[in-house]
Amino acid sequence: MKIKFLLLGTSLSLIPTLTFAQCVATQDCEALGYTETSCNGGKGVKCPFGNKWACLPTKESICKEEGFTLACNETGQTGGGDSCNGLYKQCSCDSSYQYTCSGTGYSGGSGTACGGKYISCTCTSGYEWKDGACVPSRPVCEIGSLYYSDNTCSTSLESGKTLLGVVIYSNGSSGGGWIMTVNPIQTGIAWDTGSPYSTGITDQAASASCTNTQKLVALGSRFAAANAANNYKPSGTPSGKSWCLPSYGLLNNINNQTNFTKINASITTARGKKIGFGTSYDWEYVLSSSEYSDLNAWDFYASKGGLFNMINSDKVYLGRGNYSVRPVLAF
Repeated sequence: MKIKFLLLGTSLSLIPTLTFAQCVATQDCEALGYTETSCNGGKGVKCPFGNKWACLPTKESICKEEGFTLACNETGQTGGGDSCNGLYKQCSCDSSYQYTCSGTGYSGGSGTACGGKYISCTCTSGYEWKDGACVPSRPVCEIGSLYYSDNTCSTSLESGKTLLGVVIYSNGSSGGGWIMTVNPIQTGIAWDTGSPYSTGITDQAASASCTNTQKLVALGSRFAAANAANNYKPSGTPSGKSWCLPSYGLLNNINNQTNFTKINASITTARGKKIGFGTSYDWEYVLSSSEYSDLNAWDFYASKGGLFNMINSDKVYLGRGNYSVRPVLAF
């Protein structure tokens, strides 16, 4: 508390040995440092006159002067570094807040943010939150639909979109399935260019297409058809997905009149080469990733005359220009 005095005057008597001075306390509370009408609920020092107070410093005010201003008590926050009376200079976020929720497929964060990050994100149409990311969801597509890189299907050829293939297998109401290219990516190719032997890769399930392919690729470059499918990476292929040589099960799904007709009609719409018309011959053998025996592998035969069937043929015959690779992709 400051104490100030006002010198009102000095009187000198005729007696030179005596000098008198008179000091009177000022009546100005503000001049004495009393500036508040109340001080933290009556705490502090009251001016002897008037209704002013001089506030004593609090722990909070001292901490704030030192830069400790954050309570760090919002959702997901914890204190960062040293504290002063429960306040911090900076806040940290719980480790569960790790997603910025930005980029393709993201519409924003879910719930309250902490430090600009969220526990989970919300996704735009055509995407779903899975394994910590917005990934393309699985659309429900009918066999014969054309599938595009934006994860949509259509019965028509849509301009401004990247076409990836035609749906040859559908999972129904659960969404997803398999597509095949509308053109062969290679013809006149062998299943195996070396001395044939049993690989044991005989799985015929539709879901085995890629596992079969990877097993064949692991055996070396001599398995030409599988390597060609595995190396196919057209623009628009979803991140993390690979094209594969179709299994027996996938090709057998084309082996009925309804599906065969729908698929070839859509390939025509896409201006591709219908199955059976993919080579310069009057027929086409679409190679599979399923082995039949040590000498033969399964493939799908279709002729320009409309005949089709699942057959098995020689793995290593190199002069067969009517054999083709039409890769498949799961969606």
